[in-house]
Amino acid sequence: MAVDRKRLAEQLRLYLICGEGDTPDEVLRKTAAALEGGVTAVQLRVKSWTGRECYNTALALKDLCHAHGAALLVNDRLDIALAAGADGVHLGQKDLPVGAARQITGPDFIIGGTARTPELAREAQRLGADYIGCGAAFGTATKDDAVVIGPEGIKEVLAAVEIPSVAIGGIGPANVSRLAGCGCSGISLSGAVMRAADPREAAKALMREIDKSFGC
Repeated sequence: MAVDRKRLAEQLRLYLICGEGDTPDEVLRKTAAALEGGVTAVQLRVKSWTGRECYNTALALKDLCHAHGAALLVNDRLDIALAAGADGVHLGQKDLPVGAARQITGPDFIIGGTARTPELAREAQRLGADYIGCGAAFGTATKDDAVVIGPEGIKEVLAAVEIPSVAIGGIGPANVSRLAGCGCSGISLSGAVMRAADPREAAKALMREIDKSFGC
């Protein structure tokens, strides 16, 4: 059975990226608080940990996420995602191709793709991506090489596909409203929650802005 797009769109409403710059224990503590604040999906994205650290943390995150009705995805590492029983994987332009991943996973495993042009978005959808991460919406300190396309650029990209999507890049409570009307299902972010003094309250504030900007 294929991934339910309506359900996935709901899960992408507040999509937290965690991992980089934190220890496994810090990731679990902050993410647990963020889930209490309303985060609807979590992506473990880290390049500096060992495979064992990624796997053990993904296992623990899966339990946390599922206890709150949220989805867990792993960035890049399809092997970790499958071994830990995660709900899906997110693949960037330099990662394993979406089509190759789909051949391994089957139809009911969430695969996200990254696109900042309509052509890349259409190609990801054709190859079997279930959702698109599109940006950068605004300038971001999380990725030095991010190319800012802005809300209008995101709107143009997402108009080319029918699958759910998230806007990503430099998003915080002050600019969520600028993404209203661009066609995304939700927002994806890291620093606004993971670097906040209180991740739970940060997530709650973001969800309030999402509800105002995108509707309840």
